[in-house]
Amino acid sequence: MNSDLPPHAWAKWEHAYPEIIEMPEFILDDVIVAGTVVIAGERGLGKTSTVVPMMLSAAGLCPNFPMQASIPRKGIYVTEDPDQVRRIIAAMAKNGDLVNDPDRVNENFKLVSAVRLRATEIVRLRPHIEEFWTNHQMTDGQVYCTPPVVVLDTTNATIDLDNISDNSEVSKAVSILRNGFRGIPLVLVGHVSKATRSGARQLSFVGAGAWEGDTQQSLYVASDDGDRLLILGKSRFSPETKEYLLHGRNAILKGVDRLGGESQTLCYYSVPEPISEQRKSEITSEKRADSKRAEFASIQKQILKIITEKPGANSSYIRSMIHKRGETVNTALGDMLDNGK
Repeated sequence: MNSDLPPHAWAKWEHAYPEIIEMPEFILDDVIVAGTVVIAGERGLGKTSTVVPMMLSAAGLCPNFPMQASIPRKGIYVTEDPDQVRRIIAAMAKNGDLVNDPDRVNENFKLVSAVRLRATEIVRLRPHIEEFWTNHQMTDGQVYCTPPVVVLDTTNATIDLDNISDNSEVSKAVSILRNGFRGIPLVLVGHVSKATRSGARQLSFVGAGAWEGDTQQSLYVASDDGDRLLILGKSRFSPETKEYLLHGRNAILKGVDRLGGESQTLCYYSVPEPISEQRKSEITSEKRADSKRAEFASIQKQILKIITEKPGANSSYIRSMIHKRGETVNTALGDMLDNGK
């Protein structure tokens, strides 16, 4: 290298051929990378009820959760609805999906009420969370100091932008956050206009595309024929599972209303089930079978209505009144006769 040349930030050559293959670091193993990640879904589709259990598991607080972290880390969860998060935590504890240790939960999962701030102001949080690093012993006896994960739920409620559709403004804000937190993983929760499995490749944040373009991974909470799914979108690793079926769990919680009286509420959260190609096929087959059963029951209901209104109606008349295949109607009639209906 010519020593007379002025220094350049890119003129620092690294070895290309790896001596050791370094695996990516994860917030949740093989699901969420330890970087800047976006998780998006339609309003009301259950983003918070999906993300909160995942982040509690990332903090090592859910030993039976389907997604686990081999390197647990503390979580800082900034939310527009802290009461909802507390209810989810209470429901998970009641159902045995969370460790029975309130002090440990409070120590490893920090809850913050959202205030909209400029990105330059948000990154000033860093010195306030220096104590939240976690030491993990490495195989060679050294200690790896693991940074916490910061979750912003949602971007609209936490990041103050003049125009959420301005790519340059969003890109600048994401860059400030990434550089300002310097290696601390970030999870940005936001909205998409409509989220379905079939349209997963076209899903995008409401507003500017820079939300996904300037981050390392994107995940989507989507709906498909009544089911809710977590779909892994763009990523810089190859996950074994790219789709998870979100099962709803709930608990009835007793509490106190604004007037001090006893009350109760139903709280809901999601537990993901990995979906293999075989499981996808099984789910499709189950849905087809359920659909056929529902159609069969509907035809029998129509038959019963017809013969109630016109006693003595023959099978030809019944078939003419029901707009379904004749053999299907005959099968439904036969089943009713066989079962004494």
